Amino acid sequence: MVKQINFEDNIFLLSMRIRMIRDLLFLDAEPELFLEITLADVDFIDRTLTFLLKNLSENKRFIEREKQLYNLSKTEYQFDALLSEWVNGSGSISGEALPPPIHEKIAIFQTQSLIRQKTFAESRTEFDKKPDNMVVSSDELIELLKDF
Repeated sequence: MVKQINFEDNIFLLSMRIRMIRDLLFLDAEPELFLEITLADVDFIDRTLTFLLKNLSENKRFIEREKQLYNLSKTEYQFDALLSEWVNGSGSISGEALPPPIHEKIAIFQTQSLIRQKTFAESRTEFDKKPDNMVVSSDELIELLKDF
């Protein structure tokens, strides 16, 4: 059975989760309540970005591939900004308030983000080299030829 992934909705949801975590970093959240779940959320986002990028990269026949790679790359840059704000922030669960093991995990997430960003850059190069062939769907072709 072929599994179909709704890239657009998944990317949108990731973007919303990133914004939610960024908002959390500006608040005076109780570390005992929110630090562990925030780390779990960031880990989930990291794994999901990798999963979506892998599937989009492998699915060369997906019609909206270029558009969704672009949307995913924007979400990746939001994620990278979130990680930087988390390390350098001044909130109760960011910056100097973070224990060293959390700093190490964030550094791993940042490294993985850089790897994905390189993949996005390579994908853009691939699209730039690709000839601009117009594709007409069967419905469009029928509509265009109905008067003949």
